[in-house]
Amino acid sequence: MRLRIPTLAAAGSLVGAVLLLSGCSVTNATSSDVSGTVAITATGTAQAAPDAARASMTIVATDANSAAGAQKMAAASTAKVLAALSSAGIPASDIRTETISVSPTYTYSQNTQKVSGYQASQTLTVKFTDLAGAGAVLDASVAAGGNDVRIDSFTTYISDPAKATAAAREQAATIARDQAEQNAELLGFTLGDVAAVTESSGSNQPPVAMAAATDSAKGTTPISPGTTEVSVTLNVSWFINN
Repeated sequence: MRLRIPTLAAAGSLVGAVLLLSGCSVTNATSSDVSGTVAITATGTAQAAPDAARASMTIVATDANSAAGAQKMAAASTAKVLAALSSAGIPASDIRTETISVSPTYTYSQNTQKVSGYQASQTLTVKFTDLAGAGAVLDASVAAGGNDVRIDSFTTYISDPAKATAAAREQAATIARDQAEQNAELLGFTLGDVAAVTESSGSNQPPVAMAAATDSAKGTTPISPGTTEVSVTLNVSWFINN
């Protein structure tokens, strides 16, 4: 079968990533003078490479005669997929059953519906800590489950974003302080102590380049995780010393 894999980017997280501090970035930087304080909003960013991923896969089976028959076939295919994942080194703790469903299917004719069979499905979420081998594991899963397997999504993330977040925070703090000092110089006041700080953070993962094309050397699904941008926005206010 031809494997068609939609990809999601997610935000997420990564460990031991190579950090590339981005150029100075101020998002909607503002300043205001309210009740003896001056407030600055600034955003810092850092780049890091994803080191983990999650895939969602659904095993679907149909039976024309009974719901039990469909469920039995779905369970058998799921067992094969789980065995393939285990053989590929994915621990049981990194595999989670998300949903199990059984329902009738219908045909419609002249405004009348008729039960045509039964469909059963199981959806699994699989965590990958080795992105280099993820494509081969997906291929093995599809081969084990055959036409009953559908890969719903594949999302990379940073397993430990602390280092990237710290770098982005440092950049945001520098930007905020520099802008506050510039405003103070231009407007003729000096900065006092920090009055308050609020923070928000996030990440932006571009779509993962992941194709079902055959790798000429290994015959595996290639995966290119790219980089994730981690951002931290600080809103800092200082007391004004006139």
